[in-house]
Amino acid sequence: MPSRICCPQGHATRKVSMRDAAVSIAENRAIGACEKCAKPLQYQIDHVHSGDPSGKQHTYRVTRAVRLRTRPAKNQTYDPFLLFLRETETGAEQILPVFWMQGETSAQRGGPFSPVLTLDEWKTLFRRMDANFSELEERIRLRAYELYEQRGRADGHALEDWLQAQAELSGDRDLRVAA
Repeated sequence: MPSRICCPQGHATRKVSMRDAAVSIAENRAIGACEKCAKPLQYQIDHVHSGDPSGKQHTYRVTRAVRLRTRPAKNQTYDPFLLFLRETETGAEQILPVFWMQGETSAQRGGPFSPVLTLDEWKTLFRRMDANFSELEERIRLRAYELYEQRGRADGHALEDWLQAQAELSGDRDLRVAA
């Protein structure tokens, strides 16, 4: 699954690592600007879906990144992320889990890539991984509705309310995998 940092015109750069690009996106910062055309850099991933008889290559742009831990725990040697991808041709959205070993900058380590899953598939997986996920999601939903009511039920702020509620309630919460 080749990845690259490039501008919309395809000028690639090796000056920004994939991990640094994911951190920038997770922190809502620009990755940088293209040295050739000065357009904003993007994080792109090319992927051929397993089981697809056509073998067609799909190009995705990373639109959002969620860093699952902001700093490695004492014995943790990896930096995990969920990358939210949008296919450039169809606009279909997918989620890709990735991680970088501590000290690595541009290469992913640790074996084969995890599968690219839809948001609904990830929600189902998270519910299986952590029974508290559904409870947290419900608390976030209720808090987002409270924020909506506090705003006088003004439409157009649903995402903002959800993200604020999520930030208030989830903090630095780690997902626990039931062994």
